[in-house]
Amino acid sequence: MSDESFPNAEQLFQQAFAAEDPVPHLLKLLKEHPTYPAVKDLVVFYTEAVEEKPSRGHILASAIAKVASSGDAPTIASKETLWPLIDRELADQHFKVYYGNNEVTQFAPDNTYLLDSLLSGLSLKYGLTSTSDMYAAIDNGLDAPQNGSVHSQVLVVGACIQILLAGSKIVADSAGSYRKSPDGVATKLKAQKTAGAVKDPNGVHVLEVCEVALFRSLF
Repeated sequence: MSDESFPNAEQLFQQAFAAEDPVPHLLKLLKEHPTYPAVKDLVVFYTEAVEEKPSRGHILASAIAKVASSGDAPTIASKETLWPLIDRELADQHFKVYYGNNEVTQFAPDNTYLLDSLLSGLSLKYGLTSTSDMYAAIDNGLDAPQNGSVHSQVLVVGACIQILLAGSKIVADSAGSYRKSPDGVATKLKAQKTAGAVKDPNGVHVLEVCEVALFRSLF
């Protein structure tokens, strides 16, 4: 028996996310299948679509936000609105798994920690969800040991990805105890760079771009 929420759900969601404008296609699917499993599939196939084509991350995250806030969005199971369900599903995904050696100790296109950093930053930017785990991952990168290990490098770069995507959220009151000042972030990034903590060329580039963005008042 298929685990899909409705027949051909995987194929139909993949087609929707591949569209130039996914919003009407996603709304159509959810109107036809206003169930909890369909919302779960929506989130699962959204994350897979971002992982497959990170360059479309902004388009896809924006589409999710538009669908969730649309006046045409259906109630789910005749009682719940869509936005809090998406919030809950994404909150249960970001940085909720154990990242073993293969995930955090290598730079590669399929590095799951960096992909999670991308998805988390997109969620913060578009207001899809926010959790202490997401903000803690930024802290872990800013305060990573400056020992040049690949593990530490990945943590730093992951933090930079989230800062580049959602810097304004990090300095907002809504960040609570994780709130930071731009100067505080810049100081920690500069310390990582000065110590040569990031050695991978691509990682160095991301760190430098993040520094420049801060200098240009990203926040």
